[in-house]
Amino acid sequence: MGRRISRIAAAAAIAAFVAGCAYNDHFDNRVDRFDIASEQARDQMILTNIVRASRAEPLAFQSLGQITGSNTSSLQMGLPSLVLGPVANNPASAAGAAASATHFLDHQIVFGANPGASGFLANGMTTSGSTSFNVTPSETQDFYQGLLEPVEPQTLALFKEQGIADEILFYLFTQQVIEERQGVTRQIQFVNDRLDPSFEGFHHYVELAMRYGLSAEPTPGAKPGKSAKADKSDKSGKSSGNESTSEPGTDWRLCFNRKAWAPDTPYADNHPLCGSNEKMKDPRTVTFRDPRGEIVTAHVYPRSTFSIFQYLGRLVAAGDAGQINLITEQAKGHAPLEDDTLFAVTANAAPFGGDCFLTVDYGGSNYCVPASALNTKRILGLLVQLLALNTSIRDVGITQQVQLLP
Repeated sequence: MGRRISRIAAAAAIAAFVAGCAYNDHFDNRVDRFDIASEQARDQMILTNIVRASRAEPLAFQSLGQITGSNTSSLQMGLPSLVLGPVANNPASAAGAAASATHFLDHQIVFGANPGASGFLANGMTTSGSTSFNVTPSETQDFYQGLLEPVEPQTLALFKEQGIADEILFYLFTQQVIEERQGVTRQIQFVNDRLDPSFEGFHHYVELAMRYGLSAEPTPGAKPGKSAKADKSDKSGKSSGNESTSEPGTDWRLCFNRKAWAPDTPYADNHPLCGSNEKMKDPRTVTFRDPRGEIVTAHVYPRSTFSIFQYLGRLVAAGDAGQINLITEQAKGHAPLEDDTLFAVTANAAPFGGDCFLTVDYGGSNYCVPASALNTKRILGLLVQLLALNTSIRDVGITQQVQLLP
């Protein structure tokens, strides 16, 4: 009998130990799941706004705040009642059964509580979990001011230092190029729009920019820590007063970087050259001579972050006609990271290869970013950084708290 009791106690202890391990909460797994879920929610918000732009609908931006997850598990196990003592004979009649039972219990020793009695502990297990996060609409004046202002050249330089190809940056951040020729009063406009008739002229300027290493650098003689935009704000009596990092620290200009020129590229009286003390009236203006020797002045007009969303939306709306094929090896990359398309999103069609990196259901249509669209994924990451640069501490307004319970 003693051995039997020992076996029962050992089995109960093992069961409790195994059950406790089975419902143990692993913190690292939960962090991984939250990280992936927040990244997908952020990317879907950006892709949804691009889709909205493709339908000429208003954009809406949300900020995902703190994510809190909790999980509790409890296990209780009660040992069965153990009866020790002589075994009573079965009574022959019902009347004798009651008397025999009383006599039987008088000679037994019962360990544990009887069901329904005080101290009884039944077997059971409970588990619960919850996840809460904060969603904040980005609807403040500071946020939209940063969203609507043209992207500064120094921001362009920061993305270039990350390894993003110059050709991709030129397509994303350039709205149009206005060309002036010496002795000609009429200006020629080349719009960065795949469906615009002047796009071929803009594409020619993309080739020139890549060949002659169009870049950006701080304006010679500019005082660090203060830009012309900040100076205008001070003179108008309006203080920026925010903590946004999008405010530039100094004036920047466009220039031709001789070190980045393509091989066998002839000098074309390019101005200004990076590192020189030349000063242009407009920091976004460069000059050069065309093959006929005529002086050409090119005014490069940048886009705002909001305009980039509109631009990508037009590419999505145009479908195959909006595809832009890249020309430089830096932009196209090399196997296995090779992609010669600027931006690719399919609508209601399976992508080449069958896999989607990101999907969004909107307006009855399914939009997919193919897993092979490497440049598209890079652009989504770039937009994440642009939105963060436009967001200050004061942009976090009234918080909507959403709690999900399984």
